[in-house]
Amino acid sequence: MSYVALYRTYRPKTFSEVYGQKVVVQTLQNALKNNKFGHAYIFSGPRGTGKTSIAKIVAKALNCEKAPIADPCGECSVCKGIDKGDVPDIIEIDAASNNGVDEIRDLRDKVKYAPSVGKYKVYIIDEVHMLTTAAFNALLKTLEEPPKYVVFILATTEIHKVPATILSRCQRFDFKNIDSIDIENNIRKIADKENLKITDDAIYAIAQTSEGGMRDALSLLDQVVSFSENEISEEDVYKVSGGLSKRFITELLNYIIDSKPQKALDFLNRVLSEGKDITRMVSDLILALRDILLDKIKDETKYPELKHLSTQRIYAYLDILNNLQQDLKYTTTKRAYLELAILKMINHESINLIELETKIDTLKQQLHNLEDKLNKQPVVEVVKEPVKEKVQEVKQNRKPLVTVKEIEEILNNGDREKRALLKKGWDALKDYDQPLLKGVAELLSEGSLEAVGNNKMLIVYDDFISAHAMLKPDVKEKVLQIINSKSNLIKDYTVLLKPDWLRLKSDYAEQYNVGTTKPKLKPIDLHLYEVFEGETVEEQAKDPLVSFAEEYFGKELVKVEE
Repeated sequence: MSYVALYRTYRPKTFSEVYGQKVVVQTLQNALKNNKFGHAYIFSGPRGTGKTSIAKIVAKALNCEKAPIADPCGECSVCKGIDKGDVPDIIEIDAASNNGVDEIRDLRDKVKYAPSVGKYKVYIIDEVHMLTTAAFNALLKTLEEPPKYVVFILATTEIHKVPATILSRCQRFDFKNIDSIDIENNIRKIADKENLKITDDAIYAIAQTSEGGMRDALSLLDQVVSFSENEISEEDVYKVSGGLSKRFITELLNYIIDSKPQKALDFLNRVLSEGKDITRMVSDLILALRDILLDKIKDETKYPELKHLSTQRIYAYLDILNNLQQDLKYTTTKRAYLELAILKMINHESINLIELETKIDTLKQQLHNLEDKLNKQPVVEVVKEPVKEKVQEVKQNRKPLVTVKEIEEILNNGDREKRALLKKGWDALKDYDQPLLKGVAELLSEGSLEAVGNNKMLIVYDDFISAHAMLKPDVKEKVLQIINSKSNLIKDYTVLLKPDWLRLKSDYAEQYNVGTTKPKLKPIDLHLYEVFEGETVEEQAKDPLVSFAEEYFGKELVKVEE
């Protein structure tokens, strides 16, 4: 006897064997049990989620000799006949290959004949969205008022392609992707029945790869059984499916985290030479990052080697990979896009900002630990106020040179034309020919003009010293003289440090992209304050936490990592 594929062998024959469609099953069972079954149904949802299987179970339940019944008995002659395909009253039509008006007219002519074996004739039309417009029109009247012994069950993976006139004549059931845990449980049952040796990691990999489709999962299991000679491992699953195993993902992400672009690209070349699918690889990376994120929430360890990966970095990686996933749909140069995405994950400005914030958090934690350690020593004078409160006290006593409100007003009143006009002459500032203004012009050229609004411009600098210098009154006067030398373009300007600008810009974009026309920026410390008398800018440029640590604990105990 010829081999029968696993997904056909273990296709559900009763409602109790159906996985993942609890709401659909319960509704249909109640209708069958109470003899209130309709004349036309449409099942929509992803492939391999049980639409056709449930349609056949419904056909059996309607014609079962014990009807009305919530689940077909599977023992009577009708149930057994339907399972074997010997009952002519259950008509399956593939609309993909029988989509013309002639086929539907033939169906319409045969509908009037009464069932020969059971109580109902059940027409199961698969991929119904493939019917032509003329075929749909030919089906309309019959679908609306069929003979009392006829039931139509239409199945589709693309419900949006089915005309509203058809949908309005049917009861609609939306099938969902089957949960991974349900797929895993079914694979374990089948493995036991088939005496298959398979690891838990391999079962998990099959469930994840199938993306909610039970048929896809069983088809992949079939392939892996043919491929593997001994116990089925996770590596076997990924070799057959073209995906990435945990080992591959861990190695690639470690190269990215450690900022080793050449090793990451060499590794990528090696993986691609094994025939891995790029789209699938991106999907596997996204799923792995999701698992790492869930590990942090649930305190589990699917990826123990990557447990140190910060939540912010995971979100940044996911943003890059999600954008890549969209780009791959519309490009023929997938490999180039993947390579660029990996380089972006290593060097992107958002990643650099995360690294900066991580270092700041580490420094704060080190200072906190130092304070705790010294407080426990009786010979050391105890600081009465926490370092954090001291920092706040200093910041409250200093006048901020720039506020979040100023930035908000500039961005909410943006003048793109004026910004474009100013940007045209920006490169020329380096070669400004007036001796008295040349130094200020060069300083101005080092900044990045990011926005113009309300006759005020926003300039961003990488370093604290330049930013502070630009906010001095005498420098401001010269800057405005340079900018307005030909026409009055700007009345004022303000300055930000680049990390602070990136945070505000991200906050503004997030709100604007969801429809907020005038976003309100979250308050953050912009790090630019007035200089006290007798204090140098260089002294203020030190992080206040470092200054207080040195003051209270002594410079010899404080270590600052760059």
